[in-house]
Amino acid sequence: MSGGKYDDCWLRYAENGTSKSYRERCSNVYASVEAPELGAVRDELRRGFRGLLGREPHFWQHPPRSADGFLAVGTPAEMEVVSDCVSSEAVESLDDEGFLIRTADWEGAEIVVVTASTDRGLVYGTFYLLRHMSLGRPLDSLDVVREPTNAERIVNHWDNPFRRSVERGYAGPSIFDFERLPDLRERYVDYARLLASVGINGIVVNNVNTQIPNRDGANEATNELGGWQLLETRYLEKLTGLAALFRRYGIRLYLSVNFGAPEKFGDLDTADPCDDRIEQWWAAKADEIHECIPDFGGFLVKADSEGQPGPYNYDADHVNGANVLARALEPHSGRVWWRAFVYDSHEDRAVQQYNTFEPLDGEFHENVTVQVKNGPIDFQPREPVSPVFGQMPETNLGLELQITGEYTGQHVHACYHVPMWKEVLEFDTDPEGRGRRVKNLFTEEGTGIAGVSGPGDDPNWTGHYLAQANLYGYGRLAWNPDLDDETITDEWVRQTFGDDPAVIETVTDIMHDSWPAVIDYTTGGLGLLHMMYNGEARLENHYDPSPEEWPGYHGATEDGIGKDRNSKGNGYTQQYPAALAAGYDDPETCPNELLLFFHHLPWEYELEDGRTVVQTLYDNCFAGAAEAERLRDEWNSLDGKIDDERFRHIAERFDEQVVQAERWRDTLVAFFYERSSVPDQRGRVPSADASDESGA
Repeated sequence: MSGGKYDDCWLRYAENGTSKSYRERCSNVYASVEAPELGAVRDELRRGFRGLLGREPHFWQHPPRSADGFLAVGTPAEMEVVSDCVSSEAVESLDDEGFLIRTADWEGAEIVVVTASTDRGLVYGTFYLLRHMSLGRPLDSLDVVREPTNAERIVNHWDNPFRRSVERGYAGPSIFDFERLPDLRERYVDYARLLASVGINGIVVNNVNTQIPNRDGANEATNELGGWQLLETRYLEKLTGLAALFRRYGIRLYLSVNFGAPEKFGDLDTADPCDDRIEQWWAAKADEIHECIPDFGGFLVKADSEGQPGPYNYDADHVNGANVLARALEPHSGRVWWRAFVYDSHEDRAVQQYNTFEPLDGEFHENVTVQVKNGPIDFQPREPVSPVFGQMPETNLGLELQITGEYTGQHVHACYHVPMWKEVLEFDTDPEGRGRRVKNLFTEEGTGIAGVSGPGDDPNWTGHYLAQANLYGYGRLAWNPDLDDETITDEWVRQTFGDDPAVIETVTDIMHDSWPAVIDYTTGGLGLLHMMYNGEARLENHYDPSPEEWPGYHGATEDGIGKDRNSKGNGYTQQYPAALAAGYDDPETCPNELLLFFHHLPWEYELEDGRTVVQTLYDNCFAGAAEAERLRDEWNSLDGKIDDERFRHIAERFDEQVVQAERWRDTLVAFFYERSSVPDQRGRVPSADASDESGA
C-alpha cells in the first residue's frame, strides 16, 4: 500500500515473468526535467520500476552512452536522442494529450522512447508504458501511437467539503480536507496518480447540490451541502495548491456552483441571467478564479432541479442560464457543464429532459456542454438510453455516467458497471438515419464524458475492493470507448490481483456476471426500476427494497405492471427517431429487458418464450439471488490465492450481498404476488395464507 496505509489499486507494479528483460532495457532512464508534469513522470517511473524491476532505476542527466539500453522520455525539441529516433512531424501531428512509444536502436543501444507534443502527453505515455509492463507484455518492436477519443474526461465528486461527507459515497469521509488546505496530503498525490493512469483530465471537487444558507445564516447546518463557500476569495486561495498538484498529472480543477450565488452572497437582489449586473458579477468571479488557478476548467451546474435555483426562478430559460456563465469563462478557456437533470415540473421525469433541451438545440454557447445522464431516470441498474443523445446535433453534449454504486448495491454488493456502459456507448441513436452510436457523439472539442465518482478516505478508496474496477473502467472507456469490456477487465484483474491463471479466470467471471445478477434481484428485470426505499428527504438510503413506495415508476396495479411510456401513454417513445420509436412502442418488438419501462401489461401477458410477465419476474428474482450465492462461492474458491486482507474483505461483502439479495428477492416476489394474485408456477412464492415456514 502507498505510504503503508492506502491501497495501490491497479498501480501495484509487481514483478512478473518479463521483469528480467525489463531490467535489461529500463534500468537506466533519461527523462526530461523541464516542466512540473515531468516531475510526476520521474516520480512514477521511480515507483513503477522499483516494483517491476526489483530495483531503483538510475536517472541520467544525459543519454547514458555506456549503457546497453535505456528509456528516454521527453519531446524531440528537448532531447536529441528522441528526435534521432522519432520524426518531429510524427510528434507534432499528435493530439495535445496523445503520445508515441517506440523501440529503437540508438548508437548501438536498444532503447525505448516515450514522446509527445506536450508534457501532459508524456504523463499519459508514461502510465501507458508502466501498464504495458505491469501486464507482462514485451518491449520488443514497440510502435504505439495513442490519442484520446474524447477531449473531456472528467470525474464529478459529490463531496460536501466542510463536513467531509460524500453524497452517494460509500467509502468513508471525503478524500479532501478543505479546512486544512493549502496543506497537501500524500493521499491527494496518490489519487491524482490513479486518475492520470487511466487518462482522466478533469476533476470537479465538490457536490452539484450546492445549496446556500439564508442571508441571516439560518439553516446553515442543514443547507450547507456542496460547499458554496469555495467561490469565496479565502477558499479560492486555499485551492491553489490542490489545483497545482493535479496540474502536475494533466488534470484541471473544476467547481460546482450554485446558480443563485450572486443573489445569496454577492450582495445583489437577483441572480437573473438577463440582468447586466449578474453578467458582471460572474465575469468578475471568473477573473478572480483565473488569477488563483490559471488553468481552471470551469463550472458544473445543477439548476432548476430538486430545489436548486435556476433560470426558471427569473422567467429565463436554460440557454440564458448557461450562456451567462459561459461568457464569463470564455476569456479564460473555461467551460460550463450544464446538467440536463431537470424534472421537477413533470410527473414522469423521463419525458422532461428532452422536452426541455431539444428545442434549445443550437442556442448554447460554444463553451457550454449539456451534461446528460445515460438514461432518462436516474442511474438505475438498467434504463433505455436517453433520447437526448443524437437529437441535439448543434449542441455540445456530455455523457454522465455513475461510477459510484448508488443503485447497484452501494459498494456492499459487487456490481461491475463497464458492461452497462458499453451497452450505452454502443447504442445506435438513429439506426435508419445517420446511424451514430452514442460513443461517436463526444469526439469533438467541447464534448466529453463525466463520471459521478465516489471514492473516500477508506484505505481501499471505494469501500469494496472490486468497486475499484469501475473507476478504472470508466477512465479507460472515457479515453477510448472502442475498448471492449473483456480487454478492460483483463487489464484490471491482472494489475490488481496478479498473473495466477485461476485467479484471473475466476475474478473475471465474477465481474462479468455481477451486473445481470443485481438487475434480476433488485428489479425482477423486464425494465422495472425504482423498487428501492427512499425515505425522508436527506435520509434516503436507496439500498433497501420498498417497491410499494414508487408506484409512479413501476405502475403495479391489480390488472398489470409497467408504465405506458408509449404513444398510448405519455408519448415518451415518440422522443426517439422513428425506427427506435416504432420498436419501443409495440410490446411485441420492444426488447424484453426494457418491456415494462415502456408498457403497462397484464400480469399474465405471455412473452415470446411462453412465460407470463409475472412468472418471468418471479424467475428473475430467484435467479438473481441464486447467482449472488454462486458468485460468493466462486470468490471463496480463491482462499489462499489472494492476500488475506483483500480476500476476507471481499468474502464478507459477498456474505452480506447474498443476505440482501435474498431479502430483495423475497420482498419483490411477495409484492408481485400481492398485486397480481397469480401464484408462482414453480411453487416458490407462498400464497397469502401460507405460513412463514413455506420458504418465502
